[in-house]
Amino acid sequence: MNKWFWGVLIFCFFVINETTVDWLLAITIGGYGFEASFEHTFRYSSFFAYFESAPFRLIPYLLLTSLAAFLGGYYSVHEKVAFWGALMAIALFHFWGYWGLHYPSYNGERLSSTAALALLFIPLHAIWIGLFAGIATGLLSLLSASVFKKIRGV
Repeated sequence: MNKWFWGVLIFCFFVINETTVDWLLAITIGGYGFEASFEHTFRYSSFFAYFESAPFRLIPYLLLTSLAAFLGGYYSVHEKVAFWGALMAIALFHFWGYWGLHYPSYNGERLSSTAALALLFIPLHAIWIGLFAGIATGLLSLLSASVFKKIRGV
């Protein structure tokens, strides 16, 4: 894979997490200003707490990285599309899951007593979401290429 893929993968791992999504919720839904949202979100956070859930978030990205490394250095266009689709699905599922986790606290609702378990299950569900999205985007790319060839008459 090219350097862009690895850069985006690392960026998604470090930036899309429960803390930054909570910060975005504080700005967009909570109505906090930039400084107030930063203070509200990171008041009880620490450097250690940021990396406490990182091993669980790392699982789907590590599996995607391992699969890319296992396949070798040359990838067809369809395989690249499949890897990008899987990466985007994993990142979007993380974002959506953490958004749903923190949304009730800004909507006047109460968090579930088991909401903290989402920190474990969101990355685990992102594995199969990324797998299916990668397969679907790869097959869609392959199908669209064959249809395009048939239309062109090649």
